[in-house]
Amino acid sequence: MKRLIRFLLLVIFVFILIWFITIYYPHMRPTNILRPTSSVKIELNYNKVYLAINESKEITSNQKDISWSSEDELVATVNDGVITGVSAGKTLINASIGKSKASVEVVVTDLITLPTLNNEKDFLTCNRYSLEESNLLDELLEYRIKEAGIRTRAGAVEAARFLTLEFPYRLTYFLENGRLITAGNRTYCDGEGRYYHKGLYLHESKKQDLIVSNRGPAIWGCDLYNGVEKRTLANGLDCSGFVSWALLNAGYSPGDGGAGITELKTDMDDLGKKIDINQAIKNNDGIKVGNLMSRYGHIGIIIGINGDTIYIAEALDEDLHVLVQNKKDLSKKWTYIIDMDEFYIEDGNLTDMW
Repeated sequence: MKRLIRFLLLVIFVFILIWFITIYYPHMRPTNILRPTSSVKIELNYNKVYLAINESKEITSNQKDISWSSEDELVATVNDGVITGVSAGKTLINASIGKSKASVEVVVTDLITLPTLNNEKDFLTCNRYSLEESNLLDELLEYRIKEAGIRTRAGAVEAARFLTLEFPYRLTYFLENGRLITAGNRTYCDGEGRYYHKGLYLHESKKQDLIVSNRGPAIWGCDLYNGVEKRTLANGLDCSGFVSWALLNAGYSPGDGGAGITELKTDMDDLGKKIDINQAIKNNDGIKVGNLMSRYGHIGIIIGINGDTIYIAEALDEDLHVLVQNKKDLSKKWTYIIDMDEFYIEDGNLTDMW
């Protein structure tokens, strides 16, 4: 009889245990345990970035609590979404939540530097860059301008900043062979003091795009005889060539104008509204990054303003450089400012300084 009672009690116990496990226990478990994590879509503000060594870029996302990682920390590191270039190369920066992941392709290069004011850089030498390097520099320039804004004031400023502050060499000033001081018929000269194409003129392959060349062609940094100056020097850009190059790469079509050398309304200083320099200084009118600085036969572009200090990129004398002037001293060199508001239309991601 006792055995029967023990058996019945065992059956009842097993029945209660099964009931508890299958019916009651699930309601006692925390809801976040053993439940599969649902996937989320991670969206990032960049899918590819270019960085100079020691340059940083912040990546933002539509999600919070993201885990960041670099596939090669010798190339680039990441900390809370801020990517920093370490050495030349390529890698992926990954953003993940559970099983969801998004990636940013990172290209770190030593072909450019962080924006630096240095008018004593070495001059560009002939055939300095390979085809691969030339193409990468063109990609970098295009990337910078897209960030600033295509067909914007900021885009033109960024192009000018790129060639004067990030490109690690100075370009020689080259008074173009095809544009003489006298008015009248002017030869269209491509790649000699002026360059009518997007990108930088650094590799022999670029010659196939030239339209007319008088005495060349010769890529930037290579020797070319200049019929105006009666001497041979490294090819580069003249003043209007540099400004028109910056505008062209920003997405504009500035045409074939010089810098106030004729009475024709086809010159660079006819692109915007002329403001007398003394009036501009007095009223603080037109002193804005992206506006042009001009005098008869010469032109430059403002690339920085810090209080009363004005930074003007210009090709003149021996090289392409950045002229640093106090606002009150502008009239010692310049005749007027060219207000480019109607030319640019949009400011883009404009900053007063780099």
